[in-house]
Amino acid sequence: MNKRVAVNIGKTTKEYEVIKEPTPHILVNTNKELHGWPNKHRECTAERFLLNPYNGCSTDCFFCYTKGYDWGYFKLFAKERVVTVFKDFDHKVASQLDKLKIASCGYLSPVSDPFSKLNNKYRLSEKIIKEFVDRNIPIEFITKEIVSQEVIEFLKSQKHSFGQVSILTLDESLRKKLMGEGATTEQLFGNLRRMSKNKIFAVCRIDPILPYINDQKEKLKEVIKRAKDEGISHVVASCLDIPKAAYNQIMNYVKNIGLSIYYDYKKLYTEIIVNNFNAEINYRKRLFCFLRETCDKYNLSFALCMEFELNKEKVVGLNREFMSSENCEGINIPIYIKKGSKFEPATDCLGNCLNCKKIKCGIIELSKGNFKEEKRWRLSDYRRWSENINENYHLL
Repeated sequence: MNKRVAVNIGKTTKEYEVIKEPTPHILVNTNKELHGWPNKHRECTAERFLLNPYNGCSTDCFFCYTKGYDWGYFKLFAKERVVTVFKDFDHKVASQLDKLKIASCGYLSPVSDPFSKLNNKYRLSEKIIKEFVDRNIPIEFITKEIVSQEVIEFLKSQKHSFGQVSILTLDESLRKKLMGEGATTEQLFGNLRRMSKNKIFAVCRIDPILPYINDQKEKLKEVIKRAKDEGISHVVASCLDIPKAAYNQIMNYVKNIGLSIYYDYKKLYTEIIVNNFNAEINYRKRLFCFLRETCDKYNLSFALCMEFELNKEKVVGLNREFMSSENCEGINIPIYIKKGSKFEPATDCLGNCLNCKKIKCGIIELSKGNFKEEKRWRLSDYRRWSENINENYHLL
């Protein structure tokens, strides 16, 4: 008899049977809705539809920030290493998209790798990508796994769809120490090469950089140069931050890498910003300055991911100092508006909602100045905007 687990969602507790293969997981019916970024302490310039077909993943990076999530399905993975699969989520997504006349680029996935082992069985990521591309809505992904040829074929048929690949090191033995599974270093560079050859915009993410582990300047330069050789034009980077709730767990893993590194981390990680321990600001700024200069040297654009400093107790994003692109992902993706049965890009829209002044899409609320402090855009907002959109005026 298979193991059963209980999950608390709000005030409700539900029991699920754990399916053992290919990795322990549960199947959950879901009414999840498309939504955007949380606004508070946001550095993501472009609005997105966040898509999480899985909570938890077999890639199991020791530094994963979701290890600090102590609620619901995240807690199930953190405590028992059981992944949640949201059954038929692609059908839910399709139904929601069909009720809209305005859409943002899809994003697979903010919290779990979209192509980890379970996706080989359920293929939810491919199915979701197809739903977006069939409607001519762009979609992107971030992965440390192998990108299937099916995904490549989908993406190359939609001009604004793209992929991001996280590559932490050229040292395959080190990569294996940092995560439970995941594609090999050569396979990751192969993802970039295959996308570039198919004229799909490809991003190399060095995310996160782990102080004293993969932060050596020459090694970082080698990753950037190799990625350029594979056809990329943009690099995204971040420095490891450690959630308060996962501090002991992550620090114990660091101790296993090296006792001296453990004590270096104790000295370095002294700044608490947004409930995370951050590496000391001068260390991070030196690191980011080197990365920006290296990317400039190789004619690559550069941006940071969710990097902040405290300025007079105010949380300030560092992209304003180090980013060289209009959008942090290096590609300008407009808001899309429906005309007939397909969506088309809005006129003169760069997709940089946080910095947008001209509001070419016609949705004034998407600019940062109209956000409430804790607000994120919900499906209901997109439905409301869809009722008022003038499709003839805003299309290219």
